[in-house]
Amino acid sequence: MATFTNFQALLQLGGGGGGGTLATILASGNATGGSDILFSASTGDGIDTENNAAGAGFSLDIEGSDAGGGVFAGGDINLTPGSGSGGGPDGVVNIAGDLIVTGTVSLSNLIVGAGTPEGSVAATVSTIFQRTDGGAGNSVYFKQSGAAATGWVPAGPPVFETFVAVGVPTFVTSRAVFDDTLALGVENIAVFWNGVLQREGGLDDYTVVFGGASATVTLTSTPPPGDFITIRYLPA
Repeated sequence: MATFTNFQALLQLGGGGGGGTLATILASGNATGGSDILFSASTGDGIDTENNAAGAGFSLDIEGSDAGGGVFAGGDINLTPGSGSGGGPDGVVNIAGDLIVTGTVSLSNLIVGAGTPEGSVAATVSTIFQRTDGGAGNSVYFKQSGAAATGWVPAGPPVFETFVAVGVPTFVTSRAVFDDTLALGVENIAVFWNGVLQREGGLDDYTVVFGGASATVTLTSTPPPGDFITIRYLPA
């Protein structure tokens, strides 16, 4: 049997021309012999569901309305917890079981989009950006500093490129390299000569120039032909 102890809740769910649909649902549920839907049940206000007296369990479906002819947006489904009062906490949305999402999830601290967020997406520190057109090393970014559009860092893992020396000191990456700044303090690029880590800087082992589509590493000494130069970096 269906039990209604809150007439306003019944109006909200079945009003506006939807009463017939509600009656159909309740009649179908009552055929099982169980108490299926409770409005403002004894355990608390709201909508509760109970096990059927016999037979399989039932599903509770809440669907937004479909638009009619022409170009109109479909109806949303909004879950808005109540606000607390007198210092009490606000309500939350609790999901006790598994959550299966077939569409896109949009959260204030989780952003999905194309291209690098650096310089184009403003967010607060700790925000995560999932890049839909990213590749190895730059599919996910995290916001490490600032509240504007800068301060994004690719989450990695880093990319390794190995070159066989041919008698020249210059090596160019095949991809754009994240331009590390002193403010971020990220160990973005490292160069190895036959497995030995080199020192960066004009008076040390190599210098690096970041470009729009690649990075150019120039060693202070020219490696003999056949030596291996490996560049490790985070892509832009």
